[in-house]
This record gives sequence, structure tokens and C-alpha cells, in this order.
Amino acid sequence: MKDQRIMTEFRPASDTRRGIPGGSRALPGVMLLALGLVCAVWAYGYFRAEARLRRASLRLVQLVEKAEAESPVAMGLSAHRLGGQLADAAVLEYGDDGPVATGRRDIVQLFTQIRSLLARIELDGPKAAVRSSRRGEIVTRVTARYRLVSETGSAEEGEGSAELTWRKGEDGWRIERAVIRAEDGARFPGDW
Repeated sequence: MKDQRIMTEFRPASDTRRGIPGGSRALPGVMLLALGLVCAVWAYGYFRAEARLRRASLRLVQLVEKAEAESPVAMGLSAHRLGGQLADAAVLEYGDDGPVATGRRDIVQLFTQIRSLLARIELDGPKAAVRSSRRGEIVTRVTARYRLVSETGSAEEGEGSAELTWRKGEDGWRIERAVIRAEDGARFPGDW
């Protein structure tokens, strides 16, 4: 009998006596609601257009890199993937010099020519950020340390950036304009 009294003395007071209606049954509901709110905030940040295009820009960095000699088929696949990210009337510019290539076909051809002239294209520590956003257009800026090695072994390295203007069309987001910048005095290996 004495043991039962001790057990009842150490029982926690019910939640209803503390003023919480429904007792501890409300706690799982509140926690589930909080978890749902956290998931919704994460999903909004992860799936909104700016975040998706930031990730797409970083995938382009991987596409541009070249670690070793590649077969014509591998080069063609890379060029095809790049072309799939470009608008029909895309423009490629180098710094303030103006357009280097206009149109998807010209940009892809330039991409394959440069790729065939270089033994390696290394882009270290790429970072991408959404610089500005307007209705139907998002600009991302990608920065990385580059190292270009020609077939003869000469190399050029430095800091570079690419400003990509993405526009949403019928086929989804495509690059409408790309401006590539390198450090002052940077040259293509082999004085090309």
C-alpha cells in the first residue's frame, strides 16, 4: 500500500491541469505542422527559378571542363549538351570586345574548335550567384580559376567569369547572352 502511494506521488501532473487543452495529444500535431513549414520553405528556395538556374550554370562549368583527350563522339555529345542550353539567337561575347559568335550553331562550332585545340580545360572552385532578376530573365554570374593547356603544353591560367543571361521561352530556360571575362592580359595558349 505504501508503494502505491509513492508511485502516485511521483506521477507527472496531467497537461490539462497545466492549461494545455487536449493534453499531450496536441504536441505531435504542432511538431508535424512545424516540420511541414520547414519543408515548404526549403522547397521554395530549392525549386524557384533562381536556384535552378544557379545549379544549371554550375553544371555548365562541368560540361566545359576537359581533363584528357576525348573522342570525336564525346566532343560531339558535349557540344550537343551545350547547344541544348542555348537560345537560337544566343550571343557569346568576350569582355568588352563585343560578340565573338552569334547564334546557337556558331557558338557550338566555336566551342568544338577551342576544345579540339586544347589538351585540358580546368575550372577550379566555381561559384555561381544570381546577380539580378527581371520578369522572364535571370542573370547568373559564374566565377572560377581557369587553366588552359594547349596540345603543345603551353598553359594560361588566371581568374575568369561568365555572365549568363537566361530567358524563359516555350522550351524552358535558355541562355540568351553569355559574356566571358578573363584577367587583363590573358591570352589563349599558343597565341591563338
